[in-house]
Amino acid sequence: MADVVRGRRPSESGSGACMSSMTFKPLWHRCSLAMISLAVSLTAAGRADAQMRDEDPAASDALAAVIKAVRAEPRVIREKVVVSTVDGDDIASAPPREAVWTFVPERGMVGGFDGFRIVLSEGRIRTIHDSSEGLFFENPDGGSRYYALLNAFSDLPWPALALGLGEPIPAECAMQLHSRAPWLQPTSVEMVDVDGASRRRIGLSSDFEEMRIDVDPTTGLPVTASVRIHDGLFVKDGIELEFDYTYEFAPVPDADAAFRVPVRDRQRVDSIAALARPAPLAAGDRPRGEGLAPGRTAPEFDLAGLGPERFKLSDLKGKVVVLDFWATWCGPCRAALPSLAELSKWGAENDLPLDVIAVNTSEQSKDLETRRKRIGSFLKEQGPGVDGLRVALDLDGQAARAYRVRGLPTTVIIDAEGRVVSVRSGFGPGSEERLREDILNLFEGGDPPPRKAAEDLL
Repeated sequence: MADVVRGRRPSESGSGACMSSMTFKPLWHRCSLAMISLAVSLTAAGRADAQMRDEDPAASDALAAVIKAVRAEPRVIREKVVVSTVDGDDIASAPPREAVWTFVPERGMVGGFDGFRIVLSEGRIRTIHDSSEGLFFENPDGGSRYYALLNAFSDLPWPALALGLGEPIPAECAMQLHSRAPWLQPTSVEMVDVDGASRRRIGLSSDFEEMRIDVDPTTGLPVTASVRIHDGLFVKDGIELEFDYTYEFAPVPDADAAFRVPVRDRQRVDSIAALARPAPLAAGDRPRGEGLAPGRTAPEFDLAGLGPERFKLSDLKGKVVVLDFWATWCGPCRAALPSLAELSKWGAENDLPLDVIAVNTSEQSKDLETRRKRIGSFLKEQGPGVDGLRVALDLDGQAARAYRVRGLPTTVIIDAEGRVVSVRSGFGPGSEERLREDILNLFEGGDPPPRKAAEDLL
């Protein structure tokens, strides 16, 4: 939980309002490129056509000039963002986050944020984290540095990455500027006065979101930017997300030193989720378990269900357990639920010691009976495809915190001895096959069901 300032929007007359401190967990859930593709495919054809807007040629040329300026020479970009959640007149703003990117044309990028240090170079992405001295993550970049980074981290609310690494064509780069605003197109450009300084303002928009980039006309580099997301699959109904950015640029002091990442004697992990470990406990915090690297003991949980049933990990010893953390407002989560229901059914039909639990988390209501009614109604609306799905209610988010869930959906597989086998975030093309393979691998030593049955499942 992060300390924030919460208050009211000023009235149209300009009068102020009282402000007070409180804690707030921003809606900072990660949606990977696969999720974005899935979100588009889930949208009705007419709705999808309405999302995109025609690009304005002048605005497109202005964005092309910014891309060219950012990539013209080696430079360090310091990017700061403040995220605010707007609910009517109420605004809750999280503390600023900061990322520092070092771009070297033809060589790649070095970046850092939230304790991560990332190098994109020589056809691969390599990452370490301050909390994990003995671990590192590495993957090939697949020919696209930007998408390699997006697929690894899932949520990239950092427009500088697209300007430095994204597609060179403005209309395509526009859709990469923010991972939660994938339908943006350049639609306007004008000269404005900002606090006595002349700025070239580039406007980008879709039916779901708007973005504004204020550019210094002398350097051609961005000074500030803002993104507002008010509709679509990536925000709750009635909620808006606002991202406000500031930029500072500097020369690169030592490119060779910047691109060195110490991985000697470190163990390679297969996901970013397995790389970062929880921060030291603050006063009053509850222990979060040993972490989620494969082989670690899975944290205990005790959660209510939709009826009298309770879910405790210790009661499930001897079974393979699949936990899927999800929320009603998350589009990819909704898309994954029928597959989870089928997975549970398949396990029962084949007499497998397999328990699939959909852990509902990150909802507004913390009251048990209210949540039961809401989730029960939600599942009925999803139709027969989710019949038989077992749902646990993580009312206060304790289970999600214990499992260090950083994005939804997150699927955790636990073996019969209570050890974490895999942690995967997101749901999109290939997700079902990977889940099936992970589960079948656990039964290789026993008597697994015929592979045909598994393929029929997913």
